[in-house]
Amino acid sequence: MPKVVTSAKIVPTMDIGIKQAKTNLSQLVTQAHSGDRVFLTNHGKRVIELVPVKEPNDLRPNRGLGIYKDAKLPPAFGSRKQRRAATKSVLKDMGLT
Repeated sequence: MPKVVTSAKIVPTMDIGIKQAKTNLSQLVTQAHSGDRVFLTNHGKRVIELVPVKEPNDLRPNRGLGIYKDAKLPPAFGSRKQRRAATKSVLKDMGLT
């Protein structure tokens, strides 16, 4: 008979109304940070899940070029006028303007 290996982890889940969450926010944040799933409800429907942030840097928007990572950019930028010209040039080369 084949062995079945499961690594299911049971995570405590909590549903709490928004009004009640206001008075217990610090406790809820602590629980979410420790790995519990905490859902805020409005009239019995889940509307928000409190989840911990992995790293503060994750809050910054991704300003990378993404699919345009192979774009040829000038090695150094000078004045604002030069930066705008370089940006327009790159966008034109990509066919985006």
